[in-house]
Amino acid sequence: MLDGAEDAEGAKVAVLARDITPLGSDITVSCQVLSVRQGGAKGSLPICARADENTGASVGFVTPETTRQKPASVDLAALAEATLKVRAEARRPIG
Repeated sequence: MLDGAEDAEGAKVAVLARDITPLGSDITVSCQVLSVRQGGAKGSLPICARADENTGASVGFVTPETTRQKPASVDLAALAEATLKVRAEARRPIG
């Protein structure tokens, strides 16, 4: 799911993707950090992804904190946990 993220203009992989299984979970999430440059500004863009037999999703974390962090200092484990929270919210029954 993360392949090709660096193909966006001004983006390159700063931290290679790694698989993370958050504590207490049986779901593995892949996370990486891109270094992005746009309009003269440079920042970090952490992205996590997960997929199973029939669904998949990528979550980009764009916050003032993450964009200012050096790529190597981004807490990918915490973002993997946040990705699972997004997954849980998306899987709630309608109604």
